[in-house]
Amino acid sequence: MANREVITAVLASGRRLEWTTLRRRKGRYEVAEQKAVELQIPEKREERDLNQWASEIKKALGAIRGHLTVTLHTERTLLRAVDLPSSDDDELAGMVELQVDKFSPFPVEHMAVSHEIYGQSGSSTRVLIAACKRDVVDDLGQLFMAAGRLPDRIDVAAAGWWRLIHDHGAIPPDGRHAFLLVEETGTELVVTQSGLPVVVRSLGAQHEASDEEFAAEIAEEAGYTLTSLESEWGAMSAPDLTVWHRGETPSILLEKLEAECAIQVQARSMDDLPSLTEGIARRDSLADVEPLDLSPPEWKAEATERKSQRRMVALVASVFLVWLGAIMAFFVLAYVDRSRIERLQQEVAALEEPAEEARLLRRRVDSLEQYADRTYSALECLREVSERLPSGVELTSFAYRKGGAVNLRGESPRETTILDYFEALEQSELFVEVRPEGLTRAPGGRRNPEFRLTARLPGDLQ
Repeated sequence: MANREVITAVLASGRRLEWTTLRRRKGRYEVAEQKAVELQIPEKREERDLNQWASEIKKALGAIRGHLTVTLHTERTLLRAVDLPSSDDDELAGMVELQVDKFSPFPVEHMAVSHEIYGQSGSSTRVLIAACKRDVVDDLGQLFMAAGRLPDRIDVAAAGWWRLIHDHGAIPPDGRHAFLLVEETGTELVVTQSGLPVVVRSLGAQHEASDEEFAAEIAEEAGYTLTSLESEWGAMSAPDLTVWHRGETPSILLEKLEAECAIQVQARSMDDLPSLTEGIARRDSLADVEPLDLSPPEWKAEATERKSQRRMVALVASVFLVWLGAIMAFFVLAYVDRSRIERLQQEVAALEEPAEEARLLRRRVDSLEQYADRTYSALECLREVSERLPSGVELTSFAYRKGGAVNLRGESPRETTILDYFEALEQSELFVEVRPEGLTRAPGGRRNPEFRLTARLPGDLQ
């Protein structure tokens, strides 16, 4: 892993933003800054504006320097610890994708996938696989890009908690042990065997449930998970369970867990642990671990391109300074020899007209190329929407805008058939976005439900 001088880890929970910045000093990392603030944004998520949220994040964090990791809540990911029969990095990557295809309800091509190696034994490797919908990662990237900085890495909260309790010395090296971390933003369950995780999962947040209901639900989920351990990881004595919590001891939860799981349960305060963002940041500081990273590969390509652009800007600035010095020298000489300046101005004027003609010709060529490309023609769009039209759906209107979008209207006796049509169009590679515009029903069911949608083509600026 790169030797980073500055590392910042960020976590956004509702309107709360917290972060930790580590700075390398004398060969070790120290906490340089650690804060949590309430963002001045609407409490309801649907009323929040991306630019407003980004502005608040930028105002809180300021100019982020060094390596930036953004933390994803565990409940938004799928996590699975598995032993894979290989130690080769390339083979592991292929095996991880196959595993995701088994446990994910979504196609792997629509997922952001990463894995982290926890240990190796002979030719077998223990890995933690993380997967989430690509849309979730893209939304995070869009938000932080609007705030002025694309994240360098996307991590998962449960992995940060694992790092914190591991560094705290709370994980015995032998036997099987379970840890339940209860936070306001979510509840994480980690089960270790011989000091390495075999289960890492989210059990959800309390939200509006009562303490009794929440405790019963968590106990049931934890009991189910612990019961299924033997079938997947072999027989072993029942694990003990440690509940890490904030504030007062959750006695109701402890009672429910002991009754449901029939194991010894003890409570420990999370106030003894550093903040979650510090755990995430310290994962970036480890020299012998390549942590989870759900950020898309194109982000890294874009970051590399941005660095190249910055170098180019610096080079252009240097060239500009040299050019400016040359111009100053030129004007000194021009004061002595004005006829030379006039001759140069005449040459520039003579070149201006051919240059303008060349630009005009280029614009014409670009226009011809656009209209000659039939990939996104009206006929091709009509073919695509017709081929994907399910039985029972009738199109009543097809409106095409060159280089823009296709607007469709139609009807069907069954709403589920209309929704199937929406989903079929979303799978099309011809359109960059399929946006349903409405589904209406006539009073009393006298007419079939009608729908409207817009399918955007590449080049649509709306």
